[in-house]
Amino acid sequence: MKIKKSILSMILVASLSVCLMVGCTHSDNSSKNSIEVETQKTKANETIKLFETYSKKTNTRDGLYEVKQDLSKKISKSIIDSGLSVADSNSDGDFVLSLGGFESPPTKSIQSLYYSMYEDYKKGKSIIDIFWVKEYPENKKLDKNDKYIKATYNIFKSLTNTTLTEKEFFDKVEKTFNEEERLVELPYKDVIPVQVVKVNKSGKYIKTLQLRCNYDFDIANS
Repeated sequence: MKIKKSILSMILVASLSVCLMVGCTHSDNSSKNSIEVETQKTKANETIKLFETYSKKTNTRDGLYEVKQDLSKKISKSIIDSGLSVADSNSDGDFVLSLGGFESPPTKSIQSLYYSMYEDYKKGKSIIDIFWVKEYPENKKLDKNDKYIKATYNIFKSLTNTTLTEKEFFDKVEKTFNEEERLVELPYKDVIPVQVVKVNKSGKYIKTLQLRCNYDFDIANS
């Protein structure tokens, strides 16, 4: 794990870059209402059906391997369907990395995805660890055609099976991004938070848009 965390640190330092983005849209009442309805439905029970299904399989090595493959495929497909490319992928859930610049024509922006599913047999746990992040200059507006945001929505939808449309998701993210540094008010925010975080980079503050997930399953201790 120490090696993986070191890899993560190097990748995040090397891969994050300032991205010039333009354009914005505005939320409407219908989008707001549908988000509020789904958020209220998930407040009482923040469990995710996909993870419940996974938890029934992780007690065997074959089941655990099946979960890793399925999760890796979901994340890879989410990225590819957004128009980005998967630069490096390991089907057993060890590591998936997506960097901008591999597209044709190449994009100016660079995204970084750290994804790992690993076992701690002493604690009897298998842990999903996802960190998906992109930098934006603080005064720049989000673009509804931003492939990173499309990929963020795709990842969120593939894990939660949310009923929110891509436009509803973007409107909520954009509103938060334009206002302040905080969690985006979305369903399942306690399990898979999407948030805006300011970072001091070389004396200048920039905004990052992040999706995170850290979730563990019970597994056999041996």
